[in-house]
Amino acid sequence: MNIFITGIAGVLGSNLATMLVSLGYNVRGCDVIRKDEAWRLGPILDKIVYLWKSTIDVGAEVEGADIIIDCGLGFADRPFGNDSPVSTTIGNILPPLCLLERIRKLPRRPVLIYPSSFNSLYGHVGATFVETMSQFPTSIYGWTKASVEQLYTVYRIMYGLPVILTRVGSAYGEQMRSDELMAKLIIHSLLGKQRFYLRSPRAKRLWTHIEDVLSFYNCLLNKLDSHIGETLHCAGNLGNRICENVEIAKMIVKTTGTHMEIVEGEYEPGETVFGTSIRFSVDSDYTREALGWRPRVSLEVGIKRTVDWFKANLWRFS
Repeated sequence: MNIFITGIAGVLGSNLATMLVSLGYNVRGCDVIRKDEAWRLGPILDKIVYLWKSTIDVGAEVEGADIIIDCGLGFADRPFGNDSPVSTTIGNILPPLCLLERIRKLPRRPVLIYPSSFNSLYGHVGATFVETMSQFPTSIYGWTKASVEQLYTVYRIMYGLPVILTRVGSAYGEQMRSDELMAKLIIHSLLGKQRFYLRSPRAKRLWTHIEDVLSFYNCLLNKLDSHIGETLHCAGNLGNRICENVEIAKMIVKTTGTHMEIVEGEYEPGETVFGTSIRFSVDSDYTREALGWRPRVSLEVGIKRTVDWFKANLWRFS
């Protein structure tokens, strides 16, 4: 089976590519990162077809793909998304639009999987997130994720494209981006910083280790035909703990064995809804039963593994 991955050099794209190669799939993909700088793909670069190319300009390369996983992301979460809304909107919405336009003209259409985010739902403060819940973003970034979800849905309705939407919780783990909260906390702690200024301290997140994310997509690939047109939730950890940011910070300080002080700061735009910080619960029973998938990695184990990886790779970030 042939799989094409946009954003293949990123965290999710590279991990998916590595897993898929190990399972015997033929993998191709594109990214705006130069091939010799795609360090996450190092062990498998000679086993995939890598295109140094934007999703916007992908053409005939996607022909023959059985599955396309759209992991490309122009701009990640705050504060950039809030401070540069025009760039974020163009960077996150135009590439999927160009991809969908290309796919709808193919004589044989691949299954399209879009990894979205729970950011598209954060406005439902205190609600239980389920697969059928409508989008309610609280930030520019979340709005772009919600908009692309709707874009994929529109192309499914108008042109009959086989689309599956997936919402991923706050993914973390080995090789994660250094600008994400958990990674920043780990790096600051390992570098011996005395204090960490924590914005949005009481906002909640549902963290999911990359191992569980990969097992989710592996289960999905084995049951694609049963879930065309659906939205599925890749979320949770062993124990299903949803933690405030300050809880995660304290867990990391404990795991690293340091004494970094956590200073609770102000709330960033999008982290509150009419004065209430982001908080929610998740009911993903439908997804879990449909795919036969359950998260297996606890927060404690996942954080320990992530800290160990950053210890071994601290030279990349110091």
